[in-house]
Amino acid sequence: MPIWFEVIALMLVAYLLGLTIGWALWGRAAPVQTEETKDIT
Repeated sequence: MPIWFEVIALMLVAYLLGLTIGWALWGRAAPVQTEETKDIT
């Protein structure tokens, strides 16, 4: 395989992994916290 193909594949995998981790940590936790604070106040 050409080296550029492997580099692009690794870049895409790292990008998707970062999106997944960011969505799991920030995207799902933020609405839960806002709902909890609304219920408490």
